[in-house]
Formats: sequence, C-alpha cells, structure tokens
Amino acid sequence: MLDTAGIEKITGQKRLAAEQEEGNEEPKRSREDEAEEEWMLRRLANFRLDWTETWSDHFGDVEKRTEAPPMRFSQDPVPSYAKLEDALQIFSVSVLELKGTMCWPIDVFGFIATRDSLHRNRNYIFERTRDECQTLTAEHSSLVLTGPCRAILLDDPIAIEVELRVKGTRPSEDKVLSAQIFEYNCITWIGKAGSLLKDMAPDLRCTLEFRYAHLQMALEAAIKVWISEGLTDFYGKFVARTASIDENVTLLDSRDGMVSVSDDGLVEFSRDVVFVEGRDGHGKLIVGVQARQSGDDEASSVCKEVTFVPARSGESHGIFDVGFCKMSIVVAWSLLF
Repeated sequence: MLDTAGIEKITGQKRLAAEQEEGNEEPKRSREDEAEEEWMLRRLANFRLDWTETWSDHFGDVEKRTEAPPMRFSQDPVPSYAKLEDALQIFSVSVLELKGTMCWPIDVFGFIATRDSLHRNRNYIFERTRDECQTLTAEHSSLVLTGPCRAILLDDPIAIEVELRVKGTRPSEDKVLSAQIFEYNCITWIGKAGSLLKDMAPDLRCTLEFRYAHLQMALEAAIKVWISEGLTDFYGKFVARTASIDENVTLLDSRDGMVSVSDDGLVEFSRDVVFVEGRDGHGKLIVGVQARQSGDDEASSVCKEVTFVPARSGESHGIFDVGFCKMSIVVAWSLLF
C-alpha cells in the first residue's frame, strides 16, 4: 500500500508530465499549421510560376488586374466586331463549413479572381485588405462580391484563383483560409448552359460554394439607381436576375445599416455590372429592391421589381416607388468583345 506522500508524489509527477505534454502540443500544432499553409500556398505558387512563364510577355505581372474595361460599346456607333458572347454570371460565393481549428465567426480578407482568354490578368470578384476584412458567421457566410468589373468571357476554360485569409489579433497570427486554383471548363459543360450551377471547392480549412451560370449569347448591363424623391435614410437590398434563371445577383445589401447614398443621390452598390442573354430578344433583366424606413421592422418592407428588355447599346430607364421615396433606374447596355 502506498502512503499519502507517495500518492502525492506520483500524482504530482503525472500532473507535471501532462503539463509538459500540453506545453509541447502547441509548438507541434504550430508546425503542423505552418506545413499545412505551406502546402496550400505552394499550389498557388506553382500556378503563378506557370502563368508567368506562359503569359507574362503579353500581360505583364501575374498580380496585375485586368485592363479590359466594361461597357465598351454602350454608345453608338457600335463597331462591327462587337457581338454577343457566352459569359459567366457569378451569383454568390459562400463559406459552407470550417475545418480543423477554424471556428465562427471569422474575419476574412484576401481575394478571389478569374482569368479568361480576353485578358488573362485578374478580374476580381472579391477583394479586401486586412484593414477592411469581412466578418462571416455560420448564419451569414456569403462573401460580399464587388465584381467582376467586366464580363467573364467563355471562349475557353477560365481559371479561378482563390487566396483568402482569416485575420488574427496580429499579422503573425493570421491564417490561410483557402488557397487554391481551379477552372470552369465551358466547353465540357456547355450542355448545362442557361441553368443555375453549384460547385463545391473543398480545401483543408473550409469548403467554398460557388453559385453561377453559363449564359449563352450574353451582353453587359450596368445598373445605377438614384434617389429622385423622398427620404434617403432607409435600409435596403438591391438585386438583379435574368428571367431565365431564378437566382439573384446581389447589388447591395445594407442589412442592419442604412443604404449608402452619394451627395448627388446615387445609391452606392457593391457591384453594378451583370450579364443578360441577348439573343433574339428573348432575354430579360429584372431589377428588384426591398426597402424599409428606419424604425420599421422587416415585415413592413416594400418590395418592387422592374423588368427591362436588353438593347444592343444605349440606356433603359425605370422607376422604383416604395412610398417613402422614388428611385430612378438607369440600365446601360453593351455588346461584348
């Protein structure tokens, strides 16, 4: 039989051994984290090296953003080479699940960009610096997209480049959330054109969901909304969709904040360029708003929609009347390259 002193001695030794083991765990996890991040980032580094060897002579630095502008042919005369083209409409990108040591909420920064055959530099759909990261929760895990700035052409397969990070208490504690490169093969998946598509992009620390559509014979539409009468202080969500696909592109969602309005009454959207089928006049663009005054609950929101028939150039006009204000809608149209 062991005496009390012996029990205390053995217990103390076990406790000390456990504490030493716990103390050794953190550096081990850190080394594993570093190895994991190195592996994730190596994939991007290899892609960027290949890209540089192939395209840098024509398109410059691998980090350069696209210089091809949107809405090139919105005014007459429209050149003969401007035409309808197949384009990719990206509706949303969401973080569906977190893996490993990641847990909600997370403050996300970094970028997602596409590269197409028109101009192989980055066409950003999400871009945030560390100082302006977006907070995601399990309930609200969709990234606020700010692009693309112009049509993503589908003449050839496109590349989608992802480098997202989670902000820590200091830069040294930031973690890679997702670092990957993949493609959408518009040739292989041409049979799915005109329908809503969902793709999962799994990574070591999260899974991303992309919701998108391959639009055939499309053109660009740039949407602007001005407050023409009434109140400018309200909550609102502005969306756009094509009549053929029941899925919205979010132009702006103020959520719990007021809609941002410039001094001249322009509603400041997160993104304002969308794409619409234009062949044979069958395409339609539907622009919608859900708005409520300050102090009102969501049940009192006013919802309005205006439908536009695409034109090969020029502008179309409409009005939102939500009671407490009127908004003028201007849609500019442009053929593609």
